[in-house]
Amino acid sequence: MTAPASFLLGGGGTAGHTVPAIAVARALVAAGVDPAAIGFVGGRRGSEGTMVAEAGFAMTLLPGRGIQRRLTTENLGAAWGLACAGGEALALIRARRPAVVLAMGGWASVSCAMAAVGRGVPVVVAEQNAVPGASNRLVGRFAKAAAVPFAGTPLPRAVVTGNPVRAEILAVDRSPAGRAAARAALGLPEGRTVVAVFGGSLGALRLNKAVLGALERHSR
Repeated sequence: MTAPASFLLGGGGTAGHTVPAIAVARALVAAGVDPAAIGFVGGRRGSEGTMVAEAGFAMTLLPGRGIQRRLTTENLGAAWGLACAGGEALALIRARRPAVVLAMGGWASVSCAMAAVGRGVPVVVAEQNAVPGASNRLVGRFAKAAAVPFAGTPLPRAVVTGNPVRAEILAVDRSPAGRAAARAALGLPEGRTVVAVFGGSLGALRLNKAVLGALERHSR
């Protein structure tokens, strides 16, 4: 008998990488894949360990952290951590022998993806932004394909798929009754325009500050 295909999803550091990865894993389960055949690879410093465990999937946490994009002494320790992570990722690839590795972004995905490339395992990049991050730009050079959200996203062998969306988001009731119930639950007045501002990655802090500044000016 042929063993069931095993899937590894690498990435993390922020929810922007982890949440889409969990959405992909749940879609695989819905398609009939055994949850035990799906593994996650992330970093010990991020939130992915807790988030993935709560979603019910196995998680391997690698040491290290990302390299800063400027010359600092901290990058020496980061480089050593990445080397150790690479060794652990290679051992994981050898043990699980996955059918494919999905690189979601973040430094942990680099270790996992490059170990997969070294063992001849196909790698697919999943990019969540119009402008790819440094990790996905590196891994994309060796990937079989890149799933991107927008046409023109500068990654090799890009295929426009959109972003993975959680079932909870798709299940939101957008009918007039559902909107009224949402307003009531959030304490929002009827008949007023509601502006939702959200963002992630390195832009989240700037968005928060911009919204607070706009509110201060609007309330004057």
